[in-house]
Amino acid sequence: MKVYSAKYDASQATADNSLTANLLKYPEIAKKVIELYPRYTTTYLLEKLGFGASEKVLGDNSFEWKAMGRYRQKQILDATVTLASDGAIAAGAAISFDVKDHTGGNTCMINANDIIRIGGYQFHVTSVTAGTGSEDHATVATKSLQAIGNSVTIGTADDVVAIIGNAFGEGSEGSTVGEGYSYPETHKNYVTISRKKLVIDATDLTDITWVEHNGHRLWFFTKEQQTEAQFMYDLEVMRWFGKSTMSGDITVAGQQQTQLSGVPVIGDGLFEQIKGANTLTYGTNGANNAELSVDVLTEFIGNLTMNAQNATGNEYVVFTGTQGKVQFAKAMKDFLVLNGAGGASVLVDKAGQDVALGANFSTYYALGNKITVAHCPVFDDPNIAPNPAYANNDAIGSTFKATTALSGVMVFLDMSVNQGVSNIELIAKGAEGVNRNWVKKYVPGMINPYDSKSMLAASGDDKFECHWLTQSGIIVRNPLSCGILKPFNVSI
Repeated sequence: MKVYSAKYDASQATADNSLTANLLKYPEIAKKVIELYPRYTTTYLLEKLGFGASEKVLGDNSFEWKAMGRYRQKQILDATVTLASDGAIAAGAAISFDVKDHTGGNTCMINANDIIRIGGYQFHVTSVTAGTGSEDHATVATKSLQAIGNSVTIGTADDVVAIIGNAFGEGSEGSTVGEGYSYPETHKNYVTISRKKLVIDATDLTDITWVEHNGHRLWFFTKEQQTEAQFMYDLEVMRWFGKSTMSGDITVAGQQQTQLSGVPVIGDGLFEQIKGANTLTYGTNGANNAELSVDVLTEFIGNLTMNAQNATGNEYVVFTGTQGKVQFAKAMKDFLVLNGAGGASVLVDKAGQDVALGANFSTYYALGNKITVAHCPVFDDPNIAPNPAYANNDAIGSTFKATTALSGVMVFLDMSVNQGVSNIELIAKGAEGVNRNWVKKYVPGMINPYDSKSMLAASGDDKFECHWLTQSGIIVRNPLSCGILKPFNVSI
């Protein structure tokens, strides 16, 4: 793609080859326009890989999807269980435990004849009695599968009660078989309407920018191009920091979310969707030292893959600022894959095709997973958070100040595609010919951008306006396979 500036020439710059006019006829051109802004890494990457949701949003401002977590919800002990000093039990002896769901409710997914494991001890469940009244736990009666000595603490409060299988005797009846089912979790996000406008008067009318791609040559006004770049950056920031203005529990059937009074509908950005899943800190608190080690980094990657679709073969993109790139490169220098073809990293798009991303991306392999590091300038923006800096007279290469800096934050996004559905997707309002992912239009006044001789105008102002609008958002289908690795004391 070639971009260059020129003076307005009515014989060449016509309505037929105007970028704005062609965007109205062919919305897919917007994907190529976005490639003009590769610094806006998130939007650029998702558009280039074709990671837009195939489902459309038309009758609502929300997008809802299901995510299947574990087939059993985690069960935990309600209280510590310690045998008395003279309380040794033999194999086959009866013992009971108070067990609850990890969310604190009294739902218990343990059934009679299950085999449970607490710590290193195993028990066969004989019966389960649901809690009554104010009790938030169930009573699980068992028989121990091994002898346990005096004064032994079998487990403490909140220890995991693992269900490792079940066992029945011969001739067992169907009525003795327990049942339990975990429904997929319901997730929901909202599209946000973002807008911007620009006034172009006679002063700016003669400066235009040409865009050439695959033999096609389109033009738009240079001032328009500069404002469009600002609008693209606004979208990039919103897709990171957006916070939903809707509240309410949607996990219960029939429940609705309500909108904050007097505030437009806003959807959650990436930080809000994943920071509750996996957020860990690197560096030493108190020493103002945010150096990242390869041990911490590989352990964090391993932690994420435990919740990914596959144990290996996943594709992660790490979005980070300049300090994050420095720290990542120092910690993972032995894992770097040197790329050919001008250093262009490659990811797989939705159709399974390799897509070259450019030299702004670096590729590593760790624990059988592909990791692409992408520089995200939003994290370096001093208007959003102060940049990190070395203390006066500090030796470069030792430590850097990271108390309030976003530049050292690393966001690991699982960009894997499963059966044609990508984990991270852009969503937009539209269906059946309606597409509000990228809307751009002129409003002519006494100046008409295409026809100076036209007798029709939308206003009597000596100018014309250019308007941008997008009603879009971003979704993370499985937040548990994504995570944030941040320096100490950095608030997200």
